[in-house]
This record gives sequence, structure tokens and C-alpha cells, in this order.
Amino acid sequence: MDSVQNSADLEEERQEVVKQYLQTPAHLRSQYKYKRWLDAHDEYRTVQDASEYHGQYINILDDYHNKYSEEANTRRKRAIGIGVGEDNKGTCSLSIQTDPMLWHHIYKQEGQNKEKTRDEITAMISQHIKAINHIYANVKFNGKYKHRNIRFEVQRIKIDDDAPCQLTGQGETNKFCKANVDVSNFLNLHSQKKHDDFCLAYVFTFRDFTGGTLGLAWVASPSGASGGICEKYKTYTENLGGFRHSEKRSLNTGIITFLNYNSRVPPKVSQLTLAHEIGHNFGSPHDFPETCKPGGLQGNFIMFSSATSGDRLNNDKFSPCSVRNISLVLDAISEKRRTNCFTENNGAFCGNKIVEEGEECDCGFDEDECKEKCCYPLKISAADKLANPSAKECTRRNNTLCSPSEGPCCSRKDCTFVKGDMCHTATDCEESAFCEGDKATCPQPAAKEEYKECNQGTKVCTRGKCTGSICLAKGMKECFLTSDRVHDKKKLCEIACQVGNDTASCKSTSELPELFGGRPVFMRPGAPCNNFQGYCDVFQKCRAVDAEGPLARLKNLLFNQDTLNSVAEWITQYWYGVMLLGVTFVVVMGIFIKCCAVHTPSNNPRKPPARSITETLRRPVNTLRRVKRHRQGQNANSQAGPSPSQHHHHHHHNQPGPGPGPGPGPGPSRHRGAAEREPERPKPPGAKRSSRAYSDDPPPPYPGNPRHSVSPSNPGNSVTPARPAGPTRHGYGEGRGHYNRPK
Repeated sequence: MDSVQNSADLEEERQEVVKQYLQTPAHLRSQYKYKRWLDAHDEYRTVQDASEYHGQYINILDDYHNKYSEEANTRRKRAIGIGVGEDNKGTCSLSIQTDPMLWHHIYKQEGQNKEKTRDEITAMISQHIKAINHIYANVKFNGKYKHRNIRFEVQRIKIDDDAPCQLTGQGETNKFCKANVDVSNFLNLHSQKKHDDFCLAYVFTFRDFTGGTLGLAWVASPSGASGGICEKYKTYTENLGGFRHSEKRSLNTGIITFLNYNSRVPPKVSQLTLAHEIGHNFGSPHDFPETCKPGGLQGNFIMFSSATSGDRLNNDKFSPCSVRNISLVLDAISEKRRTNCFTENNGAFCGNKIVEEGEECDCGFDEDECKEKCCYPLKISAADKLANPSAKECTRRNNTLCSPSEGPCCSRKDCTFVKGDMCHTATDCEESAFCEGDKATCPQPAAKEEYKECNQGTKVCTRGKCTGSICLAKGMKECFLTSDRVHDKKKLCEIACQVGNDTASCKSTSELPELFGGRPVFMRPGAPCNNFQGYCDVFQKCRAVDAEGPLARLKNLLFNQDTLNSVAEWITQYWYGVMLLGVTFVVVMGIFIKCCAVHTPSNNPRKPPARSITETLRRPVNTLRRVKRHRQGQNANSQAGPSPSQHHHHHHHNQPGPGPGPGPGPGPSRHRGAAEREPERPKPPGAKRSSRAYSDDPPPPYPGNPRHSVSPSNPGNSVTPARPAGPTRHGYGEGRGHYNRPK
């Protein structure tokens, strides 16, 4: 009874606040009075930004005026809907493609064995999907609705080998063959394809992107702007070389790389990178404000702008800010303001080459994809059905013990278990593993000794993984040197240790001679520094994290209609400024051309010889005087008649060219090149002489083939995706990189 009364009193108090607001003049109204009231009553607070408080306040006022309207009642009925994941419909289907660069790396690693390469890449994809399912399944996305049971299911795997890249004269068969493609254009290439059949489409690559970037993805928006999960293939407008161009794009895409600063990314880091980029697709920007990126001993959350080593408590969790942002997008899907492509969870998905619960094996979609004779694919051929009417998809064939899709310890030849073959190569922290002969999967490799140094002496082994700090071997904890105490950027990249949780004892390894011999131990390139506010480059200097990264570069290349309209309005309003800028530009260019004219060689005998830039820089006044004297001389000659040299030149028009014998030649005062011209050809009677000082022959062609004109370069792969409509913070997902890289 008391709770009912308190609720009624609270509602009455709220109505009184609204009434006071309406009675206050508009210019005296303040959002903060109502904000303070919301702060005191959490049950009415659903957002935290001050501007969003104001928006919520106005919505409540609208409800006050339209309490019994049809719209208000419709809105209340819609709020009783269900969230994404309810009724077992929370599965996001994935298309995963690997490019030739990743194939080339794994192919060399597996001894140039194509079958083992495909198995290893498929296993890598499977491990990453299991990891992100574990991360997202434990998150409670609570907005207007409760969104639960979000999971990911691979429905298509496309593994590109490097054979098309080695063909010559066959044209470009695979755009991903190009090695020198930056991260923005790489995502653009992937977005040019149609991916409407999937919730998200990703490419895995092995490229060392600029700035340590590990991934890039489109960001979803709750307002309905393009980009992110469930986005469809449609036309966008972009700016190319000043011209507007329409192109179709799929913005439900993203990419991640397994190479960073010429070293392979550890599995834990690449799994967190995939979770991070999918977080962008689900609507979360990088963590902000500071409360959502605490750093310190517990580390930062998944959506922190720079990658982490993955060994801190918060590294595989979403921050409250990210949960709220993703919940807003899922709310928009529940309210049908965004396309809903989530499907029902039917357990295992046969045909994706990943053996899931309930499947004996999974070799692919059909017999073309199924490269083995031990397992039935999803689409069973007529011949197989005739031979075995009881054949079922994703089950082993008769008289087989295993399938290579189950693991590396199954023979492709006779579908039996293999014994003694190496199925796992040794690493810094793990021993080699060998097939045991009784199962298809590889046994867990034995871990090497604890606290053994790895990653070139910057890390130690812990439980078979190269993730521990070198400080652990000395009984200490790793800490960061920060820029508020250390101003040397190179020193910020030195590993520092502290005693327990005593941050005051944090010292560089160079200041602990009894433990490290007085030598500094530097972090590896890409490692976070300055309390995760920067990363160490190849010169062992701490550089600030560029969270915008590729996003900023793309924004500079793309102009949407709103930007063009703003520019047009500015030109209309400040037309006099535009004219002034134009006149200034013309004057500056005229002065520039005049200054450069004296340094440009010419075959005109009436012009002075070109002056060297070095001479002008040394004696600029002499150059100006020389130009002035030459102009005065030209004016005097034009008034007094032809010069002697001109009379001499015209006197020999119809005579043969000078022979090798002695005769009058050009003196020192003559213009350079005047005596090297060929004599002019005789003119037919009545023909007019050209006003030029040259012969009437056409000028010599430019170097190269004069018959071919040079066309503007084809933009090709430099085409960048259009920026989606909507809030300016949405568009490309920010570049992700700069991590503490265990080997």
C-alpha cells in the first residue's frame, strides 16, 4: 500500500514540475532543473547526456499535452513489444571471406599443403566465432526492451587462394590481390559486393595497415541512418575528384587483419578485434567519456579505441556506454525503425564447414565445396542418394571413422584416424603436439615452463600463452609511465614495474638495475603506452592514439548533399569574400608566373637566357634589374628598327647554311641558341612572313609519343565509400590497432 501511495505521490510531483515548466517564460526555461529532478528519481532516467535529458523532458511534456491522444496510446502499446533475441530469434548470420594475403601466409606455415591450409583457415574462423559468441551471449542489452541470446552463425565461408594473383595477362580476377591497399579502400572493395543474404559480412586478411590499424567497420545508428547490421545493398553518392558519383554499396561489412607491425596478431587480440568491429556494426562508437575507459590494472573495455593484450579484467567486456549505445540500435530494430534480419536459432548450420553441436562433420554446401569423401555436404548429390537412400547432410559416410572437417588427425585418403603426425607446431610457450590415433582432433599441447621469456624478452609465458609481463618474473606488476611525469616519448615506451598495487613505486626497467641490469626493456611496436593513451611505433616512441584514423581521411574525401548546400549558402552570403579570394589568387599566380619566367629555358632568341634559381636566391635584386633592362632594350629596338643581328639573319634567308670554314659567328652578346637555328625556307611569291622570330615549321612535339593523349588516371580502387546519412559521428567505424602484442 505504501509503495502504491509513494508511486502516486511521485507522479503528482512530476506533473507539478511539468506544470511549473509550462508556466515559465520560454527564455527562462532550463533543462537542468528537470535534470536534477530526474537525477533524484532514477526510475524516470533512461539517458545520461544533458541534451538527451532535454529531449526526454520535451517528450514527457508532449505526453502531458496528448495524454489521451491516439498517438500517445499507440506509442504505449508499441512499448510492450519484444526485444531482439526473444522467441529464440537473435541469430546474426555471417559471411566470412579470407583474402589471398592470408592464404599465402598460412600456406607457407603449413608447408605449402593446400588441404592443411584450408583446414587451418577454417579452424581459425571457427575459433573466432566461438569467442565472440561467448562475449555477446553474456551481455544484457537493456533498452526499452530486453535483448537477450544474441549469437552469431557462419552461413558462408569463402577462402580465396593466391592462384589468381599469380596469373599474368588474364586481367584482374581478384581485387584483393593488390598488396598496397590502405584500410579504408580495402573496406570499400569489400563493400562493393552485395551481401543482402547476411546480417554481417567480414573479410579476414594478413596486411600491415598504416598506424597499427587492426580493423574497420561501418557503424550503425538508432536514427535509421545507413550502416551496420542488416543494412542492404543500395546506392550512395560520393565525391570523386570534385564530381558527384553514384555507386552501390553494402554497409553491413567490416574487415580485420592478423598482421601488425610485421608480426602476427595473437589469437586473443584478433578475437577481441572482431568483437570490437562487430560492436561498431551494432551501433557502438569508441568508449566515451572517461568513466567508460578507466584503464589501470583492470584495463579498458572492448570498445576502447586502441587494442589491448586481452589479459585484463575488462578487456573482454562491454562498457556501460557501449551496452547503452547497442541497446538503442536493437530498440530501433524492435520498433521496426531499422531492418530486422535476425533469424531463429536452429542449432547447427550445415554447410558452413564448421562442425557445430549436433553435427558429425561439415564439409561444405555441395559436392563442389566438399573436398573430401568422408562426409555428406548440405546438398547431397543424386548419385549419393541412389547409393545410400538414408544419407543425411553433415553426417559421415558409411564405413568411415572420421572426417577431416572434424580435425587435422583424420586421413583424407581412407577416413581413419592418424597417429604420430605433428598437428601443432611448437611456439615460445607451447610444445609440439602429435596425433594420438584415436580421435580426429589434435590433443592439447603441453605448456612450457612458467615465466619463460617470450616475445623477444618483453613477455613471459603464463599457462602456455605469451601474455604475462616481464615484471611477473621479478615478483612485480607491470605499470605505465605517463606523460604527466615523463616527457621523453622514447622513455614512455620502456616497460615499467611496480610493487603490488603501489602505483608510487612504478619505475622503468632502466631504474631497476638489481633486476634488469640497468638496461631498459622496450615494448614491442604496437604496444600501448602512456596508460593506453598512445602506442609505441617502430622507433620506440610513444605516439598518441588517432581514434579517428581512417574515418577522418574518408570524411575529407566525401561530401554529402548537406555539406554542398552549406558551402553554397556560405558563398551566397559572403560573395564579396569569394571575389576577393579570386582576385588575390589571380594576382598571386601572376606574380608567381613572372618570377618563374626568368628561370624557364626558351628557344626564342629575343629572350634572355634562363637564370639559375641558385643565382636568384643569392642575388634577387640583380635578377629584377636584369629583367627590367631586357624589357627596356626590347622597347628601344622596336622603336629604332631591326637590330644588326636581325639584318644579318634576314640577309642569309636564301643562302645555304654556313659551312665549317671561318666566317661571322655569334658573339658573346648574342642570345643563346640564335646561331643554331636552321635557315628559313624560301617563301613563294606573295606569301606573308610569320610574325614569329622562328621558322614557319611547327614546334617540336613533347617528349613521348605525340599521337597518344594522356587520359586522367582511373580512380579504380581509390574510390572510397560514401558517408551514410545521419549524425556526423556515424559512418566508418574507427580504425583499431595499437596493442600489446605477445608473440
